Amino acid sequence: MSTLLACARDLNPATEPVADDATPDLPTPRVALTEREREVAALVVEGLTYREIGARLFLSAKTVEHHVARLRHRLGSATRSELFGDLRAALGR
Repeated sequence: MSTLLACARDLNPATEPVADDATPDLPTPRVALTEREREVAALVVEGLTYREIGARLFLSAKTVEHHVARLRHRLGSATRSELFGDLRAALGR
C-alpha cells in the first residue's frame, strides 16, 4: 500500500504529503472549465432557467441543457443540488 501511495505522489506532486498512519483525505479535483461553461455555470447559479440562459447567450435551451449535463458529469455531481454547490466552488462563490 505504501508503494502505491508513493507512486501516486510521484504522479501528482501537487498533493501534500500525509503521514503513512493517517488516513489521507482525497482532495476534490479542480476541474478547469471552458469560458462558455463558466458563462453557463454563472447563470445557472443565479437561478435562471435553461431558456433564459439560452436567450442571454444566444443558444437554444437544449444546448444549455447539454452544457449543464456535461458540467454535472465533469464535476462528478450526483444530484442537481450537489451540482449547484460544485458550481459555486468552481466559480469561487
